[in-house]
Amino acid sequence: MEGKYSIELFRERSAGGDPEAVLARHDNFKFACALYRVAVKNHKGRLIMLCDRARVVARSDRPETMPK
Repeated sequence: MEGKYSIELFRERSAGGDPEAVLARHDNFKFACALYRVAVKNHKGRLIMLCDRARVVARSDRPETMPK
């Protein structure tokens, strides 16, 4: 998969390890944010991270990080 931004789904209670799945990747930040918001809604209670390569941009367990 290619794409600068990734939307990653983690196992319950696991933020330190590898993601369970990479749900999507995209090069466009606005589109990646939209995909992230959909993933958070579809996987309530699960940790979803929006990453810019290795940097975490947003985490579903920290709503204040949600991109606008």
